[in-house]
Amino acid sequence: MEINNDQQWKSFYRIGAISVFAAMFVMLAEIFITALPDGAAVELTITNLLEMYQRNWFMAMRYMGLMNIFAASLMIPVFFSLYGVHRKTNGLFAAFTLIISLLSYVIFMSDNVSFPILHLSQKYSLSNTESEKMIIIAAVEALFAKGASHTPGTFPGFFIGEIGSILFCIVMIIGNVFKKITGIIGIVAFVFLLVFEILCSFSNRFSNEAMVFVMIGGTSALVWYVLVGLELIKASKGNI
Repeated sequence: MEINNDQQWKSFYRIGAISVFAAMFVMLAEIFITALPDGAAVELTITNLLEMYQRNWFMAMRYMGLMNIFAASLMIPVFFSLYGVHRKTNGLFAAFTLIISLLSYVIFMSDNVSFPILHLSQKYSLSNTESEKMIIIAAVEALFAKGASHTPGTFPGFFIGEIGSILFCIVMIIGNVFKKITGIIGIVAFVFLLVFEILCSFSNRFSNEAMVFVMIGGTSALVWYVLVGLELIKASKGNI
């Protein structure tokens, strides 16, 4: 029974490896899309946001965190894989960290409003009177305050997510299953990204400093994804 269970975990580690590389691809795609028209982060009025939805719904939804939905969803198998790898050496801590990571996903998904605003943008384009448009604009403004990325509205989900990732990196370091450098690079990545999130959400006047943190954190996170993917491939072959 134990042998069969281990074999099932090894099969799941392959899924985790594929998922983490796919999440890395989404991050790289996000960087590429930023260079496209409508891709750069700008201050939008609610009317301009609705017009963007009508002009290019994908870019508008991406502005409201669509790519983050893909990346966060792809990380769920990775979290389970990391728990599975460390369940024998540090099971309690790994299980606690898995719960934190899944909690962050639930909060993040509940805060994301890209699809509700898509629906309202369609109603806005079909509205015939100014009063109808004003009602829709008010509704979108309320959603925007709740779900605009890197603002106080979305901070709880991002904050708990970064904390969960940092805890998983600590699990890696003390678990002696993955190479310690993987956990160390991950801690650097997610601490810098956490600081970036705090600066962007609450201190817009520190935008230049925030960009430094996101560049270091983002680059380190990409390296971490590669290292985790390679470690999970090794785990799927029983080499760790």
